[in-house]
Amino acid sequence: MYRDGFQVDDGPYRRLDDPANAEFLRSLATGRTPRELLGDGDVTVGLIDKRKEEFVETFSSFSGQGNSLRGSSAASPDGLIDPASLPETPPAVDDSQPTTSIQVRLVNGQRRVVRINTLSTVADLAAHIGGGDGPFRLISGFPPKPITDLSQSIEDAGLKGAQVTQKGA
Repeated sequence: MYRDGFQVDDGPYRRLDDPANAEFLRSLATGRTPRELLGDGDVTVGLIDKRKEEFVETFSSFSGQGNSLRGSSAASPDGLIDPASLPETPPAVDDSQPTTSIQVRLVNGQRRVVRINTLSTVADLAAHIGGGDGPFRLISGFPPKPITDLSQSIEDAGLKGAQVTQKGA
């Protein structure tokens, strides 16, 4: 217990004047175990009196390691996409999520309209397009420039309703 609040184990700092904490504090004041601490077995609650101290939040940086949910990126830093690293079948469109249509001009000159979820990634768009005869780049925007970050969502990449050109390497 601090001057203006409290902390349970290593959880977040909770203010005494916050109505969300009223039931917890009432339970402690009447000598009962707060409902949120009740478990399957016996619970012992110990209070450390720090009422003369202000709570000082300590920062601890992330000490773990990150893991990608996908394999390695299919694109190089210059936006070159290796079709062999794309999934064989593109992800299905989820009709319960927002969708968009993207007009794609393929390497062979044909046009294709790809319907895709706005939260899908640019890599998913590349999987819908396919590789054709070899490595390619996706180009969009004005002035046209290669799309290099395949992990971006369609929305974040600014491709909702856009026109994308597939260029051979």
